[in-house]
Amino acid sequence: MDFNDISLDKIKDFLANKAYRTYTIFLSAALIVVLIMSFLIILKFPEFARTSGEINDLNSKIDQLNSRVKKLDVLSKKTQKLRMEVDIYSKGIPAQKDIPQLLEELSIVAKSSGVKILSITPSKLETVKAGKKAKAYYREMPITITAQSGYHQLGSFISSLEEGKRFVTIEQLRIQGDASFPRNHKVKMVLKTYVAM
Repeated sequence: MDFNDISLDKIKDFLANKAYRTYTIFLSAALIVVLIMSFLIILKFPEFARTSGEINDLNSKIDQLNSRVKKLDVLSKKTQKLRMEVDIYSKGIPAQKDIPQLLEELSIVAKSSGVKILSITPSKLETVKAGKKAKAYYREMPITITAQSGYHQLGSFISSLEEGKRFVTIEQLRIQGDASFPRNHKVKMVLKTYVAM
């Protein structure tokens, strides 16, 4: 189409054609929309770039928080395991009010092992020396036991103490023969257990 050939009559004919007029209006509207959108995009581009940077920062922080949450889960499981271990150990260290029960348990273990207890004497509680900054959480309590027993029964008694739920160590053990009872011996032992503060 040559622009020199455009005349007022041709423009009138063009506008008189309804299809051409519709296309022209549609194309003009589309062009205006494209120009407005382009203008808005150009105006909003700095804000979009800033928002994009903020989104990246937030994603990075979310990743860091997710990593910390995973670490917290691991630490929580470790803490729970440690609490269970503390519960187990605390059952092995009786409170001071539980000392009579502990002495009764020693008597029961001795009887079931065939050891005849003549006396059980708990000594006074001794404070355990902790480090300079450490706090002592328990005290030692020696218990002197005199009994009559054969070797096998004494071995069974000691084995039962080792397998028991209380923390008990044998500090001293003296076995003396008895001529009147050759199979039973006089036994004196000092056990040490621990009592919670």
